[in-house]
Amino acid sequence: MSRTIDQSRTTIGLPLEQDIPARSEAILMGLGHAQPSIRLSQHESETRIATALKLTNDRRDRWRRIIKGSGIEHRTIAMDIEQVIDLGTAERMQAYERLAPPLGEESSRRALASSGIVPEKITDLIVVSCTGFAAPGLDTSLVERLGLSRSVRRTVIGFMGCYGGIVGLRQASAICRADPMARALVVCVELCSLHVRNDPRGDNLVSLALFADGAAAAVVRGSDDRDHIDSRTQSGGIGSLTRGSSLLIPEGREWMTWNVTDTGFAMTLTRDVPVVLRRRLRSFVANIQSPTPKTYAIHPGGPGILQAVDDALELKGGFGLQAARRVLRDHGNMSSGTVLVVLEELRRNERELPITLLAFGPGLTVEEISLIA
Repeated sequence: MSRTIDQSRTTIGLPLEQDIPARSEAILMGLGHAQPSIRLSQHESETRIATALKLTNDRRDRWRRIIKGSGIEHRTIAMDIEQVIDLGTAERMQAYERLAPPLGEESSRRALASSGIVPEKITDLIVVSCTGFAAPGLDTSLVERLGLSRSVRRTVIGFMGCYGGIVGLRQASAICRADPMARALVVCVELCSLHVRNDPRGDNLVSLALFADGAAAAVVRGSDDRDHIDSRTQSGGIGSLTRGSSLLIPEGREWMTWNVTDTGFAMTLTRDVPVVLRRRLRSFVANIQSPTPKTYAIHPGGPGILQAVDDALELKGGFGLQAARRVLRDHGNMSSGTVLVVLEELRRNERELPITLLAFGPGLTVEEISLIA
């Protein structure tokens, strides 16, 4: 039986099918992140949001307690609270279309620079976001802005919440394991500030206290990329990504939600989430099919989430948990890309491999991927 050769593969340096070796790794080559220019102290956030929501008396006191217990000192936002709060969802999406691409571009350029891989060599673009929708969307904007090949294979991972960054890495790992010559760029962009809503109820106040804006990117390649022989030492290779694993906890379906409303996206977050993580996380980690981690990169969903992870895994504040607390303190919860920022922080401090990344989100879902030597 004859086979037709896909000529498009040659336009971005992809090998012909018969040239692909049988086995490949997925090597994490570089990381980068970016934040918008408006930086607020948590004290400023407390005052401005209380004023915008017209909180008084008991509600103002409750808001003050939530802010105080957030574990955050500073956050960045793309758009001022006062400009957003009265917008409809369509207007918020228009703002997303305008503000997300430059942030995604900046984080991508930093990740590409640290990887040593030039934009035109990227074969796969994986965009992750849960805070905005458009078509043509962020993926096509990044192709233009970064100068990626018009033949780049694009994947959009949408509305998965805080664990979306790990799903993006897992997709990149699968691609690079299947195609040793692949080079994947994962870009997470979240503009949580676009969903400031005029709602004084507790769930909304908690989300207003925790979430921030930011972008994070990662570059992953297959192990037979002939442009990067010995690139782990020469071009900043960090380690190999595993296939990853996932756990869906069905009884937690309503404990963490993210719903579209006429005035932006609304979050539900109950106190049951830390409770179930204490109960289920240890066995989940014990069954991961990868070497025992020496370090953890934990998504800093909030101080209660981090404490639950600490208790469940008996980390005693160590094993990389300090990095997650620092990222929460200095940046807030930037949703999907935050775990990549934690990993970048761990890398700066030369934490040992294996590193297990963990994140949590709607479902209730636990996602994992590990970085091994």
